[in-house]
Amino acid sequence: MKTNTQVVQLFSGGKFDEVEDYLAENVEWIIYEENMTINGKTEVLKFCRSVAEYFKTLATKFETFGLVADGDKVAIYGRAEFIREEKTVNVVHSCDVYEFDADGKIFKIYSYCNSKPTEN
Repeated sequence: MKTNTQVVQLFSGGKFDEVEDYLAENVEWIIYEENMTINGKTEVLKFCRSVAEYFKTLATKFETFGLVADGDKVAIYGRAEFIREEKTVNVVHSCDVYEFDADGKIFKIYSYCNSKPTEN
Protein backbone atom coordinates (compact mmCIF):
# COMPACT_ATOMS: atom_id res chain seq x y z
CA MET A 1 0.00 0.00 0.00
CA LYS A 2 1.42 3.35 -1.06
CA THR A 3 1.24 6.43 1.12
CA ASN A 4 -0.76 9.45 -0.02
CA THR A 5 2.46 11.34 -0.73
CA GLN A 6 3.81 8.48 -2.86
CA VAL A 7 0.54 8.35 -4.82
CA VAL A 8 0.57 12.08 -5.63
CA GLN A 9 4.23 11.99 -6.64
CA LEU A 10 3.49 9.18 -9.10
CA PHE A 11 0.32 10.77 -10.47
CA SER A 12 1.81 14.25 -10.87
CA GLY A 13 4.88 12.66 -12.46
CA GLY A 14 2.75 11.05 -15.16
CA LYS A 15 2.95 7.48 -13.85
CA PHE A 16 -0.80 7.06 -14.01
CA ASP A 17 -0.84 3.29 -14.48
CA GLU A 18 0.89 2.84 -11.12
CA VAL A 19 -1.85 4.64 -9.19
CA GLU A 20 -5.11 3.93 -10.99
CA ASP A 21 -6.21 1.70 -8.10
CA TYR A 22 -5.94 4.77 -5.85
CA LEU A 23 -8.63 6.70 -7.73
CA ALA A 24 -12.15 6.74 -6.30
CA GLU A 25 -14.96 5.84 -8.70
CA ASN A 26 -16.39 9.35 -8.27
CA VAL A 27 -13.08 11.19 -8.64
CA GLU A 28 -13.26 14.76 -9.94
CA TRP A 29 -10.26 16.44 -11.61
CA ILE A 30 -10.40 20.19 -12.13
CA ILE A 31 -7.76 21.56 -14.52
CA TYR A 32 -7.98 25.32 -14.20
CA GLU A 33 -5.64 26.31 -17.05
CA GLU A 34 -7.81 24.36 -19.50
CA ASN A 35 -11.08 25.44 -17.84
CA MET A 36 -11.97 21.75 -17.68
CA THR A 37 -13.46 19.32 -15.17
CA ILE A 38 -13.22 15.57 -15.64
CA ASN A 39 -15.66 13.43 -13.65
CA GLY A 40 -15.44 9.75 -12.78
CA LYS A 41 -12.62 7.24 -12.73
CA THR A 42 -13.27 6.02 -16.29
CA GLU A 43 -13.04 9.53 -17.77
CA VAL A 44 -10.01 10.48 -15.65
CA LEU A 45 -8.18 7.33 -16.77
CA LYS A 46 -9.12 8.03 -20.39
CA PHE A 47 -7.60 11.51 -20.09
CA CYS A 48 -4.52 10.09 -18.32
CA ARG A 49 -3.97 7.67 -21.21
CA SER A 50 -4.07 10.54 -23.71
CA VAL A 51 -1.51 12.46 -21.62
CA ALA A 52 0.69 9.35 -21.41
CA GLU A 53 0.55 9.02 -25.22
CA TYR A 54 1.64 12.65 -25.55
CA PHE A 55 4.53 12.03 -23.13
CA LYS A 56 5.76 9.27 -25.48
CA THR A 57 6.25 11.84 -28.27
CA LEU A 58 8.86 13.86 -26.40
CA ALA A 59 11.33 13.87 -23.54
CA THR A 60 10.17 15.17 -20.17
CA LYS A 61 12.05 16.56 -17.20
CA PHE A 62 9.99 16.73 -14.03
CA GLU A 63 11.31 18.59 -11.01
CA THR A 64 9.44 18.63 -7.71
CA PHE A 65 10.02 21.76 -5.64
CA GLY A 66 7.97 20.71 -2.65
CA LEU A 67 5.15 18.73 -1.14
CA VAL A 68 2.77 19.72 1.65
CA ALA A 69 0.59 17.19 3.46
CA ASP A 70 -2.18 17.86 5.96
CA GLY A 71 -4.34 14.90 6.89
CA ASP A 72 -6.29 13.78 3.83
CA LYS A 73 -4.95 16.62 1.63
CA VAL A 74 -1.63 16.66 -0.22
CA ALA A 75 -0.26 19.41 -2.47
CA ILE A 76 2.74 18.98 -4.76
CA TYR A 77 4.36 21.72 -6.78
CA GLY A 78 7.12 21.85 -9.32
CA ARG A 79 8.16 22.29 -12.92
CA ALA A 80 8.05 20.20 -16.08
CA GLU A 81 10.04 20.75 -19.24
CA PHE A 82 8.98 19.15 -22.50
CA ILE A 83 11.69 18.58 -25.10
CA ARG A 84 11.43 17.50 -28.72
CA GLU A 85 14.42 17.12 -31.03
CA GLU A 86 16.68 18.59 -28.32
CA LYS A 87 14.60 21.80 -28.13
CA THR A 88 12.35 22.84 -25.26
CA VAL A 89 8.80 23.13 -26.57
CA ASN A 90 7.03 23.93 -23.31
CA VAL A 91 7.75 24.67 -19.66
CA VAL A 92 4.99 24.19 -17.11
CA HIS A 93 5.00 25.29 -13.48
CA SER A 94 2.27 23.53 -11.60
CA CYS A 95 0.65 22.82 -8.28
CA ASP A 96 -1.66 19.84 -7.86
CA VAL A 97 -3.80 19.51 -4.75
CA TYR A 98 -5.27 16.09 -3.94
CA GLU A 99 -8.00 15.11 -1.49
CA PHE A 100 -8.26 11.52 -0.29
CA ASP A 101 -11.38 9.78 1.05
CA ALA A 102 -11.58 7.54 4.12
CA ASP A 103 -10.53 4.53 1.98
CA GLY A 104 -7.29 6.23 0.90
CA LYS A 105 -8.52 6.96 -2.62
CA ILE A 106 -8.22 10.24 -4.48
CA PHE A 107 -11.65 11.84 -4.89
CA LYS A 108 -10.62 15.42 -5.85
CA ILE A 109 -7.71 16.81 -7.83
CA TYR A 110 -7.18 20.52 -8.36
CA SER A 111 -4.53 21.32 -11.00
CA TYR A 112 -3.10 24.79 -11.24
CA CYS A 113 -0.64 25.27 -14.12
CA ASN A 114 1.17 28.06 -15.90
CA SER A 115 2.61 26.90 -19.18
CA LYS A 116 4.93 28.79 -21.46
CA PRO A 117 5.18 27.25 -24.93
CA THR A 118 8.36 28.25 -26.70
CA GLU A 119 8.62 29.65 -30.17
CA ASN A 120 9.53 27.13 -32.87
